[in-house]
Amino acid sequence: MASSKKALLAIIGVNFIWGLDFIAIEYMMEYVSPAIFTLTRLLIGTAILLTIVLIKKGGLHVKREDWPRVFISGAVGMAFYFTVENLGTGLTSASFSSLIMATVPIFGMIGDRIFFGNKITALKVVCVLASIVGVYLLVSGEPMGVNIKGTLVMLAAALLWTFYITYVKPLYDKYDLLTLLTGLFVAGTIVEVPLALFTPDPMINFTPMGAVVTVGTALLCIIIGEFGYVYAIGKLSITMVSIFENVLPLTAVIFSLIIFGTMLSGMQLVGGLIIMAAVTVLALKDES
Repeated sequence: MASSKKALLAIIGVNFIWGLDFIAIEYMMEYVSPAIFTLTRLLIGTAILLTIVLIKKGGLHVKREDWPRVFISGAVGMAFYFTVENLGTGLTSASFSSLIMATVPIFGMIGDRIFFGNKITALKVVCVLASIVGVYLLVSGEPMGVNIKGTLVMLAAALLWTFYITYVKPLYDKYDLLTLLTGLFVAGTIVEVPLALFTPDPMINFTPMGAVVTVGTALLCIIIGEFGYVYAIGKLSITMVSIFENVLPLTAVIFSLIIFGTMLSGMQLVGGLIIMAAVTVLALKDES
């Protein structure tokens, strides 16, 4: 019971700081290319985690048969996802992109049906249809017009994250948090290097404030955030975790208003509420 309460607090805290991360990304995309920003933060995280692992454990001890899953999980969840998320947030906004990410549990449900044959009930269908309506309102209510590319990129990010949390799940019970996350960071960094190197016309302008934001978010949002997320997902079901992921867009919307002075339109707020309500109903039903 105590561990479950800690896991709930962890996932709430993680989504709060990840909401802040969307704000940081929106700011940084004015100065740095998505892949460069991702690589910089992964390098910081990998250097810190590898140092700790070497001191505490004498090395990164991952079984040979598990490295393919670790590598693919790190590539998708650390390299591809964060690069695509950065790109999509730069094309849209922190508020908009975080609400699109609220569709992850819906994709997860569809993936359960495709890969694991889990039954899709009438209630699940209603929730999916409601979420589609919510996304439509979210997109069509964009005051400056719809950025189709940005929307599609964020939907791709949601799919990548869904694949990541599903594919990495078997590793949670085999390794401690430090070992698993270090392996994921190492894999993500290896994959991100060519993505950054081959970025056409890379934008690299780390201002003093940008450097502070990059290092700060690498420590808080990437390292601590991933630790909290992996800990929570190991103690709770994915459906339960998805309920509390609704904290993420709420945080992003509030801080976007405070920092940038930007606010979603009334139609977008209604769309976002519909998405979060559909996800919550779906997750609670699956958990019962």
